Amino acid sequence: MGQTYEYDIVIVGAGPAGLCAGMYAGRGMLKAVVLERGAPGGELLNTEVIEDYPGFEHILGYELAQKFSDHAVKFGAELRTGVVVTSVKKRDDGMFETRTEGGETFVSPVAIVTAGGTPVRLGVPGEQEYAGKGVSYCAVCDGAFFRNQTIAVVGGGDAAVEEADYLTRYADKVYVIHRRDAFRASKILQERLFANAKIEVVWNTLVERAVGDDQGLLHHLELRDVNTGVRRELPVTGLF
Repeated sequence: MGQTYEYDIVIVGAGPAGLCAGMYAGRGMLKAVVLERGAPGGELLNTEVIEDYPGFEHILGYELAQKFSDHAVKFGAELRTGVVVTSVKKRDDGMFETRTEGGETFVSPVAIVTAGGTPVRLGVPGEQEYAGKGVSYCAVCDGAFFRNQTIAVVGGGDAAVEEADYLTRYADKVYVIHRRDAFRASKILQERLFANAKIEVVWNTLVERAVGDDQGLLHHLELRDVNTGVRRELPVTGLF
């Protein structure tokens, strides 16, 4: 039987929203705990440089994440990392029970779930190594860093097709790599993509590896044609 803890407020997720909630709860003299399965910071940890956050003209993602975390803890929020939450349930008496994979139970009158989003990853060698160093999961967040460069977008749905079109505002060339011979994206998005001279579609192809240069930045992708099995390299400095 795991331990049971009582708090005024339990917050699930230590991304910007969760840490902000923890900071305000602590500042309000509430006994608050923030539960996080990984490291605090959320998607900030997948961003190399941030230039569009008020007050910071240029700051690394992990540095801003650390500032958020320090701020919440300074005002009294307790931060627990390496905690996997399995359920949040409201009891008949109105209290919430937040249970963890480790068997712990956190009881509180208020529970805030800020689980955030999890990017869809390719799961190929080099992807994690070059995250924030050419590999990105947010075109709106990072597109401006790839001005006048050649980049690639993987996928064939609405998100991939829309992001590819958006990224042509900055990049000179955008390859859209898709494992099939047709997109599943909506027709209007496809029409915009095919009309964009900066975009080239690479059909029936899988990304097998992301490869970097001597400076630790993304340099090219190793591709494989799913029909012929032929492998080739595609020079790009960005992968979305």
